[in-house]
Order: sequence, then C-alpha cells, then structure tokens
Amino acid sequence: MSMNLKSLIGSAIKNRRKELKIAQADLQDYAEIGSTALSNLEQGKANISIDKLEKILEVLGLELVIKVKTKG
Repeated sequence: MSMNLKSLIGSAIKNRRKELKIAQADLQDYAEIGSTALSNLEQGKANISIDKLEKILEVLGLELVIKVKTKG
C-alpha cells in the first residue's frame, strides 16, 4: 500500500527538518505556523493552506513538483 499524499509530504518535511537539525519550534517561528499544525502535518494528518506549505518548503529548501502520472 502506498503512502497517501499527506503522509508523503509530512514525512518529507519531517525528514528534511531533522536533516537540517531545525527544531520544530524554530520551524514554527520561521514558517509562521502553530505547533499543533506542524506536528499534525509531519504526521500526515493536517490540512494546511498552500501559502503555509510554501513557507515551510522555502525554509527547508524543498520544492513541490507535480507531474503527469504514468499508467501501468
């Protein structure tokens, strides 16, 4: 079973944050997001705005890429 999109994004954010040794509290401040929202996001449980997601990705040096799904 594949990960759902929320879990995939949350996992990528959490892994990158840890790789950069950024505490959750610091990322919350930089991205202007609440502690519960960030925790839920990293667990794949949050619905956040695209604006907030964009801030988080910018802080972490990540980008979101969307491509056409291949059949098969």
